[in-house]
Amino acid sequence: MLLISGQGFRYLLGLPIYGLVVVATIVALTLAFRPTWRMLRPPLLIGSFVTLAAASFLWSATRAVTALAVVVLIATTYIAFVTVRGHGSGRFMVLLYRGLQVSLFLGLAFELFVSVVIRRPIHPLANDIARLATDRGTEATVWWSQNLLFEGGPIQGFVGNRNPFGALALLAGIMALVMLLDRRVRRADAVVTLAGAVAVHALTRSATVSVALLYVIVLTLAALAIRRAPARLKRPISFSTLALTAAAGVLTIKYRDLIFDLLERSPDATHRADIWIAVVNTAQERPEGWGYVGYWPVWDEPYKSIVDSSGVVVAHAHNAYLDAWLQTGLIGMMLFLVIMVLLFGGTWRLVERASRGDSFIPLSWALLAAAMAIQGLTESRPLVEGGWWLIVALFCLGPQLFTLTIVDEELVHFGTRSEPEYPPQFS
Repeated sequence: MLLISGQGFRYLLGLPIYGLVVVATIVALTLAFRPTWRMLRPPLLIGSFVTLAAASFLWSATRAVTALAVVVLIATTYIAFVTVRGHGSGRFMVLLYRGLQVSLFLGLAFELFVSVVIRRPIHPLANDIARLATDRGTEATVWWSQNLLFEGGPIQGFVGNRNPFGALALLAGIMALVMLLDRRVRRADAVVTLAGAVAVHALTRSATVSVALLYVIVLTLAALAIRRAPARLKRPISFSTLALTAAAGVLTIKYRDLIFDLLERSPDATHRADIWIAVVNTAQERPEGWGYVGYWPVWDEPYKSIVDSSGVVVAHAHNAYLDAWLQTGLIGMMLFLVIMVLLFGGTWRLVERASRGDSFIPLSWALLAAAMAIQGLTESRPLVEGGWWLIVALFCLGPQLFTLTIVDEELVHFGTRSEPEYPPQFS
């Protein structure tokens, strides 16, 4: 929950105390699981991306920020390895569901508290982030909550931003559905969480999440059809579904003006087009990248110029793939793109081979991967904090390589590997 709702905790505690909490969490995880090298051994692609990010310190335009950002990236990756490999996959997915569930209802409770008790818009309690992101000491207008719950939204939740809150609701809804199908939680538990996720989606009005939700629904229906289909029809159904979603993606781009109009959003994705143009122009200046920074240090170049040219104060590119290009160069962008493609492709292969009676856990991996890939088109969250943690976790849970024929049958049937798990070591 600390990673998923990190921005909310920074608004509440401020950067120094939040940093201490993170360090304490890492120490606690280390003492509980006592990770070995086998537990921490990174998959090739994940290790390559982290190594490239660390190496970018050598040519970074903002070396101090890159040094700090790389430490945070390594720590986030470390937490993903320990939490995934320290539990069985089924147990981890239940814990992931609980974390998303708590984060979802924490956001709703926060908005309810603001509307009932405070009854006015509020700024973050700790404004150190806003001060860092401003020029010449002028504070930016940052709202933690705008007190719009009883007006039908859009609400921002504990995380203080409607798009991440809407994405959180989508992930929580996916996990609630899969936990219900796999009978790992009580029906009432999952239904209440699904209802909360639907309510948050309606109240955040996130266009990106609306598009991602449509894709998730199509993939879910296809997965259920595949499970009931005879073996000879599984792959045709799978390929037809992927072709349909790809065609839908092309049509979405072509008719984006109409789609965004129906969703009551601007065709340029709320000024994101200007940001993307500025990012592309800047990224082209240095094919090796400007250095990994995670969230942008907008008080320094080239990020200050990007903000000035786009006319919007932002701390990321609002596109994970473009941000990977800007920060880690063409090689980093390709690595990140391959990670996302193999993540979905490998997990979908498990779904494609599933039959009645098999675990639904691999379906959750595929749906979460699809949701994260789509979120990356308009948000950079998959590159940082909870987004990167989830991507690494899913990459470790699923097949390590995308293969056309060789699939671990234990993963297909039970959502767990045939090899031994990594149990916690307590003295």
